[in-house]
Amino acid sequence: HALSVPLVACGVCRNPPAGEFAETAAISKAVATKQPYQEWVARSVRRLEDLSPLAYPAEAKMDNATLLRLQAANGMGAEDAQMVVEGMAQAGVEPTYCMGDDIPLAVLSDKPHMLYNYFKQRFAQVTNPPIDPLREGLVMSLEMRLGGRGNLLNPGADTYRQVLLNSPILLESQLEAIAKDSTLGSKTFDTSFKAGSSGSLAAALTKLCSDVEAAVKAGCQCVLLSDRASETSLQPEKVPIPSLLATGAVHHHLIRTGLRSDTSIVVETAQAFSTHHAAMLIGYGAHALCPYLAYETARQWRLSTRTQSLVKSGKVPDISVGDAQKNLKKSLEKGILKILSKMGISLLGCYHGAQIFEAYGLSKEVRTSCGVYWPHPKT
Repeated sequence: HALSVPLVACGVCRNPPAGEFAETAAISKAVATKQPYQEWVARSVRRLEDLSPLAYPAEAKMDNATLLRLQAANGMGAEDAQMVVEGMAQAGVEPTYCMGDDIPLAVLSDKPHMLYNYFKQRFAQVTNPPIDPLREGLVMSLEMRLGGRGNLLNPGADTYRQVLLNSPILLESQLEAIAKDSTLGSKTFDTSFKAGSSGSLAAALTKLCSDVEAAVKAGCQCVLLSDRASETSLQPEKVPIPSLLATGAVHHHLIRTGLRSDTSIVVETAQAFSTHHAAMLIGYGAHALCPYLAYETARQWRLSTRTQSLVKSGKVPDISVGDAQKNLKKSLEKGILKILSKMGISLLGCYHGAQIFEAYGLSKEVRTSCGVYWPHPKT
């Protein structure tokens, strides 16, 4: 009976009952032509550009006072706004700093820090980068897909309906198109909670995970985690869950319940404005993100009288408001590619959910609050 089963070893398939042998090329062709895969992909995959063309608002969406309050509430200081966000909007590249970091670790600092600052990106310990994102860009990709993955063991024409993203950094118009897409069945979840009582954050995370689980079971293929409602109202008693914490909690809750492959996660947050922030959100489960506060900062920077004066004097290049947002988006994408290259990873899909970070100064209770043990260099 064992001899009647086709055997595959070293690229050769042996089928004794039929008296046939097949080598690698024939095997590959037989598998590839077993089903009309190309036709299925063409029918099942849609591109985000077809749903929403690139659109960069030419006017600010909030007044300057509201912007300053939002920046202060989300840890974006004057240096972050001017050196990071405005620098990327102006030049289209991630800002560079001197080698070395002599500021205190977040846990040792006497200043409040965002959750991202308690983590450090791991990297491959070699003398040269495993991948050069500038000269080896052809082998790298930032493509991501939104929607359920379907059953990989039983593929079919209607297995899944996905949206292909060329980049995980979404524009506000693209996010709006995703939120309204009926095929994905997208649903938005407010990540705010009522602060001021003991255990309120943990209870909010539990409720958020339960609500997302129910939505995914009902057919939601795209979960939108948003802090926009709480951020725009800015009420002291209603604050947003840290976007990194909310993303990790939902991601691992769906894994535990066996629903992770049925949906995707998109984050709309004011709490992301650097490449490290974007990389962490993707590394802890987000398929895409929309940094709306960073976009608004770029718009108001270009529209400010100070920038207009610098443009007239020739100290700042004369770019449009749309180009400022485009440069910011491009800078974040370049920065993510740089981070991938440090670990020798060429595809963003392989970095997604990999959690290649170390936590410094966070207790085990905090690190496990979203259902996963975040590595600590001392443990």
